[in-house]
Amino acid sequence: MFSAFHRNKHDFHNSLTEMRYDARTKVFEVEIKLFTDDLETALNKGRSGAKIRIQDKDQNDRLVEAYIRKHYKFLNAAGQAKAYQYVGKQNEVDATWIFVEMPFTENIKGCKLQQSALTDIFDDQQNIVNLTFGSEKKYFLFNEKIPTRVIE
Repeated sequence: MFSAFHRNKHDFHNSLTEMRYDARTKVFEVEIKLFTDDLETALNKGRSGAKIRIQDKDQNDRLVEAYIRKHYKFLNAAGQAKAYQYVGKQNEVDATWIFVEMPFTENIKGCKLQQSALTDIFDDQQNIVNLTFGSEKKYFLFNEKIPTRVIE
């Protein structure tokens, strides 16, 4: 009964992305937290057949990775997309954490960040990004009307 309670629809739609730069390894460690039922809705959109259910150790990593690559992007100041590695995902009671790592050796000023996850599903979707780069901490809010932001 406990898990059924948490699978019920919720009244708000948001995500949280934590981006922390590790100066020692020169890598952004990125954690994206999405409500699992919302992610499942996105992955099942336009799909026929068996419904996708997200669980730990399932066979859906390639689908989750493809979705994240479509909606989470980081461009350097010259407008070039920065490559990143999908590390995996982990489920909590009602949320899924998605982990990526992005090598980064450039100046962060003038870079562009896109976080449009689930804005194609919910018109009230809000995506919060907390970015830590050295001593700088920045907060960004993304939604359907503002899918990208420039880092100043």
